[in-house]
Amino acid sequence: MLYKESQKFNHWWLWLLNLSIFAGLLYIAYRDWNAVPTMELLIGPLVIALVMILLATLELRTAISKDGLEVKFWPLGRKRIFKSEIKWAFVRKYSPLGEFGGWGYRVGSAGKAFNMYGSQGLQLEMQNGDRLLIGTQRPEELAEFIKDWLEPEDELTDEMVSLKLKELNENSLES
Repeated sequence: MLYKESQKFNHWWLWLLNLSIFAGLLYIAYRDWNAVPTMELLIGPLVIALVMILLATLELRTAISKDGLEVKFWPLGRKRIFKSEIKWAFVRKYSPLGEFGGWGYRVGSAGKAFNMYGSQGLQLEMQNGDRLLIGTQRPEELAEFIKDWLEPEDELTDEMVSLKLKELNENSLES
């Protein structure tokens, strides 16, 4: 792996909001325990508990290797892209609400997006015209990495191969 980034929902205000709603629903269930059927009282706290579990398990992982990149948004999706499929890539500022309608796994007029929070992301355009944005919390580091990662590797031309073979032959004849 050449580059790795992992993001989770770590917003204190979101957890405080969920815990407040959960505590309020538990208080209502306790207060009305004898007046309302038990199942109706437990639906609210159970739904909030499930939402909190989902938020705790959501994770956006970006891994870039020599031959391509993989983005996993557990448990919502995963995408593997080979380097040869990428037409261009750069890190940019974006509007999650304006361009994609929010955070998460999104499909919009600007293409697809995997984002957790923030407004910085790696914008990819594929050879086939598809667009994908991957959110990042380390935009400067990722921008520097992508710049180096996308530079074409040195390709050997026929002339370079011939010169190298000639050099090897001369060195072997001298020994």
